[in-house]
Amino acid sequence: MDQSLTEKYLAGCHDANAGVTSRSFAHLPATSGIRSFVSTYRALIATLPELGPPLTMLDLACGDGHMLSLLANLPAPHTLLGIDLSDGELAAAHARLGDRAILCRCKAQQLPLASASVDAVLSHLALMLMHDADELIAEVRRVMRPGGTFVGLVGALSPPNAALDAFIRLYPGDSRQPVYAGIRFGDRRFGSEDGIRTLLVPGFDILTFDELSLSRDYTPAEAWNWLRHLYDTDLLRTDALEVFRRECLQALQSLCEQSGTLCYEDRWLRFSASVR
Repeated sequence: MDQSLTEKYLAGCHDANAGVTSRSFAHLPATSGIRSFVSTYRALIATLPELGPPLTMLDLACGDGHMLSLLANLPAPHTLLGIDLSDGELAAAHARLGDRAILCRCKAQQLPLASASVDAVLSHLALMLMHDADELIAEVRRVMRPGGTFVGLVGALSPPNAALDAFIRLYPGDSRQPVYAGIRFGDRRFGSEDGIRTLLVPGFDILTFDELSLSRDYTPAEAWNWLRHLYDTDLLRTDALEVFRRECLQALQSLCEQSGTLCYEDRWLRFSASVR
């Protein structure tokens, strides 16, 4: 399997820190309007239409299998498939799921699945990192049955967030490790409703969108720990990362209320589409 520099980087990050996404998000409640969800994973599953007979469901970039484990606990004995680039994540998923899911190391743009063989495709915070978006969507469309459902969660424009603004302002972009100088993440079209529409309209319809909001109070150390897991920090030289950490913590401390915490809110865009 040929991999781009970005794909190799992402796989290496997750090999070294398997389960980082589920550890970050599985415990954070999410809201959409007046609706509340235990987590963004639960919110994504809730987007699926009412499930009846057993279905074949595919998790793109399944990570350590957290979402697959939630699907495995649904009443019907669905056939569950998961793909990922990271051997470390897939090993964690296998340990979690055993024989309850079929797992494969492959790219979403090259799925080892028969055409029209999948009823539902889900992806939690991964599509916006993937290149070759048109090829990716064509491949998803190929493996899905007519009337099937494609649901995803991607990054959305966050509300005013002083902590994130400080992170971006202080980030030493000129101090990346030379090997990562040319890395670029994903396709910008996955970052907005209009962009996703342009990708999906040729093969999908009944598109719906909504925003999920996650709000919590963090100490400066907790806020840094959250920001530290953004991929951009791993691109930095070790010495630059340490300087950045100290400067960022100082800036975060200045944002705290008398309680010693600051409010951190971000938003994510949830979409659903039906295969024509």
